[in-house]
Amino acid sequence: MNLDSYGSLQVRTYTASGALPIVGAIVRIKGAEEANSYIQYSVLTNNDGLTPLISLPTPSKEFSLSPTPGEAPYSVYDVEISAEGYYTKQIRNVPVFSGIKAILPIEMIPLTYAEDGSINPQNNLNSTIYENDKL
Repeated sequence: MNLDSYGSLQVRTYTASGALPIVGAIVRIKGAEEANSYIQYSVLTNNDGLTPLISLPTPSKEFSLSPTPGEAPYSVYDVEISAEGYYTKQIRNVPVFSGIKAILPIEMIPLTYAEDGSINPQNNLNSTIYENDKL
């Protein structure tokens, strides 16, 4: 697949059902396909819990008008978000389309602590989310 165009991705981190932004979260974006496996970004969220707008390679917009069977008209990226005091989240297979600004909202879950001060395990909390389970 030829990645000759660009789409963009911005991550919005928050907690308390959107009431509080997560400032200074580390957001790592990696290409999840062979064609974009060389792509890697690491950015911090600002005071509003937002990353900068990140331009990412995608197939051209024209490809989506007549896609080839077995090839998607978008690129796929994996995103990992970590912040002090919160469980790390991983989002797999985030699609990015040519010419489209995608915003990925991420609700962070605060760490919980045992009586001895150690961090409780996530128990059954699955922190890996598949954005599109058909990919």
